[in-house]
Amino acid sequence: MRKYIIMFMEQRIGVKRLTQIPGPEGQAWFEARDDDDALAHVSAHFMPQVRSCVRAELTSMAIMPGAAGGPPRFVDDSLENPHFHEFYIRYNPRTKLLDVDFESTITSLLPA
Repeated sequence: MRKYIIMFMEQRIGVKRLTQIPGPEGQAWFEARDDDDALAHVSAHFMPQVRSCVRAELTSMAIMPGAAGGPPRFVDDSLENPHFHEFYIRYNPRTKLLDVDFESTITSLLPA
């Protein structure tokens, strides 16, 4: 099993980049066997949240215990899974299904 976190993003007025919806409704985490099962889980359990946001970001994360008994922390463990790819998910109102947006995951250089 792998651990995944999904973050629901919104576009705020005056901000050039998408930002995470604030509060506990801005993210959720769950376990899935692989990326395909994770996408199926999102479709089955988070469809209303994805429909109401601009985009959702799905990332594989490890949940590590906090130092000295502190709260747990999320650690990117994508290096352990060489086939992992961060997914951007959008709701398609025409098909009423989730679309995985691979175009926006392409690495690019932004002018400073």
